[in-house]
Amino acid sequence: MDGSDAPSSTGGFSPNRGPMCGSDTQSLAPRGSDAPLPGLPRKPSRGSIVLRVVGYAALIFLPFLGSGRTLTQHEVIVAQPALNMLEDGNWIVPRYHSDEPWVDKPPLVSWADAVLFSLMGFSEWAARLPAALSAIGLCVLIALVAWRFADPQTALLAGLVQASCVYAFNHGRLGEIDMPFALLIAAAHAVLLLRWGDGRTDLPLPSAALFHTLAGLAVLAKGPLAPAFIGCTVLGFCAARRSWRPLRSVLLTPAVLCFIVAAGWWYLAAYAQIGDLALERWSYTYVNRIAGEHVQGRQSALVYVLNIPWLLAPASIILLIGAPIVAKRVALPQNHFERYLWCWFFFGMAPLLVSAFKAKHYAIPLLPPLSILAAMVIRAHLSAWGVHARRLYAALFVGVPIATLIVSGFVMPRRDHRRETVEFISDATSRVPAGETLYTLGLAQSSVFPYIRCHWRGINRPGEFAEVLDRADGRPVWVLTPRAFLLAKAAAELQFEEIGTERARKRYPATEVHVLGRIVGGRLILNDETERELNDLAGLSRGR
Repeated sequence: MDGSDAPSSTGGFSPNRGPMCGSDTQSLAPRGSDAPLPGLPRKPSRGSIVLRVVGYAALIFLPFLGSGRTLTQHEVIVAQPALNMLEDGNWIVPRYHSDEPWVDKPPLVSWADAVLFSLMGFSEWAARLPAALSAIGLCVLIALVAWRFADPQTALLAGLVQASCVYAFNHGRLGEIDMPFALLIAAAHAVLLLRWGDGRTDLPLPSAALFHTLAGLAVLAKGPLAPAFIGCTVLGFCAARRSWRPLRSVLLTPAVLCFIVAAGWWYLAAYAQIGDLALERWSYTYVNRIAGEHVQGRQSALVYVLNIPWLLAPASIILLIGAPIVAKRVALPQNHFERYLWCWFFFGMAPLLVSAFKAKHYAIPLLPPLSILAAMVIRAHLSAWGVHARRLYAALFVGVPIATLIVSGFVMPRRDHRRETVEFISDATSRVPAGETLYTLGLAQSSVFPYIRCHWRGINRPGEFAEVLDRADGRPVWVLTPRAFLLAKAAAELQFEEIGTERARKRYPATEVHVLGRIVGGRLILNDETERELNDLAGLSRGR
């Protein structure tokens, strides 16, 4: 029936009968397959499933969200542009820490942060709330997709597995782009799954419009990686179906305009504001990174081979144990749902493997479908092993939120090496007199910017700071900088009056601690040698 738009009549899926019907599945379903989890009604409603998943996920992602640790450098890349949007009103091309336009990252998540900051003020909790809500929403979405093609207990298990994965805990509690991006990618896939999972290959206009809008929003969250992920999955599903119908259904529709509008309007607006500088930054961020010409260079595919099993744990262990079960299920000729899930993961890896630059968190949008597959393995184990499996998995799902509460509430705060730094920054910068401007010199991409408590301006280039000193005409200039900057040859003639110094620690030697003070005289010596020295000391190379 390949290429047909009619649902499978045998071996297909039914929302009421489970993922597969007929003799093929009965041979894989051990006795007792209807045995419920302890405390779970035999046929829970969809609303009951959603409430249970939301409650369980909220217990993992919300407690100690703000108090667990201070913002990381990558979180500040999202939060600081949001703060600057509120300050200067430029929501299209925000600033990061200097006066230079910041278009390296699309602004969707920064917009969400800015709205929250405007309502409740800046806080670590507010900065991380979009990621936490996205993580909870992703758990619910995975459960609902599983509900459509499996039994209610598998749907519940899928939501619990999604909430329990290491990557979900790590990135669902960080105010970064990855979890909102993963939710949008998963939602776009869900639109296709709900149509194609039972054997169809068409895509009605309302579904196509929703799919393309979600894909466009994913671009607005993290850039052109979104259509690469989704497109490779669709191509893989075409190969699995031996038909080009799925691809034609996605591309040959007027709904493509929804993608163009959702994904493209910000890029056009940014280009209209800053012109070729936007093209320069996008070329560096996207093209150079893929080609390995980015400052961070090239990485081996082992980045994913070694890290994905850990990020996916404990689902990776469950899938490894249940590999025979998974193999039998996906081999069934009409099992389009599970084949799409595997295409989502395996074919979605193609853009990551092609890119010369690799990072483990890039694989996060490809991992949610494996939660559903792991849930199906757990369901088979519950059926085959009875009370022993129920005890084992009950311990797992009870133990995970307890462990996350301990880690987020007690372990992370004790290991937060940034806490002393931001406390120093917050206290020291509050001493800068009103009306004065504090210049941050040589901090590049730093985690301290949101904690500065005075009017400030970031300086990227030593030459730019030399101009500031010239304009000061002998008046004191307030500076926050690493001590290494003050020890450089170029700063040898500067007369620096130290106001406060961060305490040196094992993790931060004396040359790297932050120093607050005033330059009351002298000059900055600039030549090719000293400028290179300053840039190297401060790590000012683009992309660091």
